[in-house]
Amino acid sequence: MKIYKLQFFLIIAISVILFAGCSSKAARVAKPDFGMNTVNVIAVLPVENKTEDLVAPYLLRSKISQELYFKGYAKLSPDLIDRKLESSEMSDYAKKASTISPQFLRELLGADAVLHITLIESVKSTGIFYSPITLSMSCELRKAQSGEIIWSGTYRATSRNFAFTRKGAKMKTHKGYEGVIDEVVNKIIGDLPYGPNLSG
Repeated sequence: MKIYKLQFFLIIAISVILFAGCSSKAARVAKPDFGMNTVNVIAVLPVENKTEDLVAPYLLRSKISQELYFKGYAKLSPDLIDRKLESSEMSDYAKKASTISPQFLRELLGADAVLHITLIESVKSTGIFYSPITLSMSCELRKAQSGEIIWSGTYRATSRNFAFTRKGAKMKTHKGYEGVIDEVVNKIIGDLPYGPNLSG
């Protein structure tokens, strides 16, 4: 009887693990025809911020833009995108980044694709001994010509920091904050194929 119970619990445990694994994979969706040579210039739009964190959106956009260049895509800095948009009819773009059409950015910047980023969660808890930091975000990459979503992903990272004093906790929180942002950016870039400048 004990053997049957053990087998039953093992089956349940394996089922839960398999289900969790499938759920995590479902957070990332890519079109099978996303070829390395079809996208070279990616315009990274201002982050749509659904939190009270005013620092993370800037850091995320800047780091993702840099990493795209190192991944083999053409360099297109956020500053250049901002200047172009500000000098166009989209002068109030920062509040309406999600409404800018990919086709407009293709004409304005020569972009092959547009990356939309949404900061969903940014939580920093400063305790005496334990100061966790959680960051979650979603991304959508759209073809500039058609507006079709060719890749999307949802990412979440948590940094668990321990310290024995409040001063130490603040220092750990600062380092942990940068670490969480780097982790999320690395997950995003890791999911994308290499750009044409590195794919040979």
